[in-house]
Amino acid sequence: MKYYIFILFILFSCSTSLPELDYDPVGDYSLELYSYSVDLTNIKDDKAMVALDCPGLNQEKVIFHFPKTIPGTYKELDYGEMIDNISAFDSQGLKLPTKKIGKNYFEISNAKDLTSINYWLDDTWDHPKAMTRIYPMGGTNIEDSANFVINASGWFGFFDGLENVPVEISFIVPDGMGSFSALPIKEKNGDTIEFKARDYHQLIDCPIMISTIDTATFMVSNTKVFIEAYHANGEKGFAEVIKKDIQPSMEAIASFTDSLPVSEYHFILYLRDGKAFMETLRSKDIGILKKVSTVWKNRSLMGAGALEHGNSSFYVLPDFGDTTFTSMIKRVALHEFMHIFTPLNLHSEQIGNFDYVEPKMSKHLWLYEGVTEYFANLILLQSDLITDREFFTQRIRNKISYSIRYPEKKIPFTEMSQRVFEEKYGRHYLQVYQRGAIIGLLLDIEIIRLTNGRKTLKDIILELSNKYGPEKSFDDEGFFDEFSSLVHPDLRQWFEDHVEGIIPLDIQGGLDQIGVNYSKKGKHFVPKRIFKDYGTKSHFLSMGKYQKIKKVGKKDPIGFQEGDSVNTDILDSLLYDEKGYPRPEGTNINIKLKRNGKSILLPYKIEYKERKYKHRLLISKELSKTQSDYYAIWRSK
Repeated sequence: MKYYIFILFILFSCSTSLPELDYDPVGDYSLELYSYSVDLTNIKDDKAMVALDCPGLNQEKVIFHFPKTIPGTYKELDYGEMIDNISAFDSQGLKLPTKKIGKNYFEISNAKDLTSINYWLDDTWDHPKAMTRIYPMGGTNIEDSANFVINASGWFGFFDGLENVPVEISFIVPDGMGSFSALPIKEKNGDTIEFKARDYHQLIDCPIMISTIDTATFMVSNTKVFIEAYHANGEKGFAEVIKKDIQPSMEAIASFTDSLPVSEYHFILYLRDGKAFMETLRSKDIGILKKVSTVWKNRSLMGAGALEHGNSSFYVLPDFGDTTFTSMIKRVALHEFMHIFTPLNLHSEQIGNFDYVEPKMSKHLWLYEGVTEYFANLILLQSDLITDREFFTQRIRNKISYSIRYPEKKIPFTEMSQRVFEEKYGRHYLQVYQRGAIIGLLLDIEIIRLTNGRKTLKDIILELSNKYGPEKSFDDEGFFDEFSSLVHPDLRQWFEDHVEGIIPLDIQGGLDQIGVNYSKKGKHFVPKRIFKDYGTKSHFLSMGKYQKIKKVGKKDPIGFQEGDSVNTDILDSLLYDEKGYPRPEGTNINIKLKRNGKSILLPYKIEYKERKYKHRLLISKELSKTQSDYYAIWRSK
């Protein structure tokens, strides 16, 4: 999972244990098919009725579960708390005794002739408790006659031990609405859409969105990519906008390997309408108390991100009327897509046979999230969609800055990974994208060094992915041994020191192998920052490609005006060269911006100032032959 949060309202829950279950199935305990049906034209009080036909269990007592959590989330979500008024019936329509025995567990007694179960489902997006506990991209949404977000973990339960039984779901949908999902459609007839999953695991792995239709497609190597979008204000055409922004980076993945392991991939997006919210925050005529009240009422806009699946990913993003949402998906989409390698085709048994009742975590989040995040950035570099300067001085520098907050001398990364449900460890979860990516980079360089350039991290990941694939799991405990055997015996010690152990990562020594100079802190003379160093300020939450100027600094030499939108994506390239070195003081440049809907250029002569720095990275101007060779191997496709 990858997610960017403006203000993090999602909290890590305390660990909860499974209640004592006086339950042991006897005899022929089996089920041929989970047969679910949902009438989405019959919504009451923002809730949907779910019906399950399930004859043949033949037990005195059964336990009906909802997941405590799902793959990719790494925290307890407790979907069962959204279930109301659950009722079980026998073949004569008589009601059977049913009671809730835990957050996610329902016990049905006298169940020898259990035939069906009905319950009402409350959605998580606007539930006062669930919206702070369950990620929106892993949650559920019910907007009568407008939009339905169906993450199956929040809609459909399963019987204890019967997760491998096939599932069929029939939806009656409102007029003019269609479905977006990687889950195969069994049949579509009028207002009814039927899906079929090979088992509960596949159902969980394939989110469904039902709404009006807004789609776009393109090909990446052998994979057909679908963009499927819904905007809360009802407007269409966003799928094509998103396609235009992400297609180049998606196509860059084709250079990663000759063939991708999925035939199709779905980007499913829900865009929240935050235009009025942003106008209120930026208004000079509205007081601070009303702005604070507006933030609280619209707090759902503050949580945003994506959840990866085998051949799809689901996004919830805010549209503030600028380029915020396109900038966000452009950053995160490549990461989510790269999960088709890890963990889809390379994972341990904890993921391959996920336990929704008592989930157990793998020690290898460094692989599933860290290496995935590293590859997502490396692919952009190797395809020349970003420069070497952008890779090191922006992306890697930011990750190093964040990663130093991790208590590396106290908590091994594998321990944090395995115990991420516990608050002590869960607070460090976001480090899988920061420190995890640095682990990926340094591991790649170490593999190049140990094999003298014959192998890279990509080579090892592809070799292991081909060996295991989506249906076979590696041994969680023995994976470091297996990985190291494909490289060099000395790599096992590297894992033991820096991933399993508490020896700090050697960032400086690792990067020096490819001729990149790292300095933790110091002072240097560099170009002034055209906003901060002249007192110019941009609007709060101005996070897109263009930042809108709120206040022009008194020392501004450029000629900015309030309301100008400056393309901040290219500012560093104007002030620094491709290797990260500052352009000479006095160099004349032009700054591109938008004013009153028109693009203009403002001239500026670069001025210098002395400034403190932290975590400076520069590509050496003079490389040794070994450094040059290793850098070329690391940098090449």
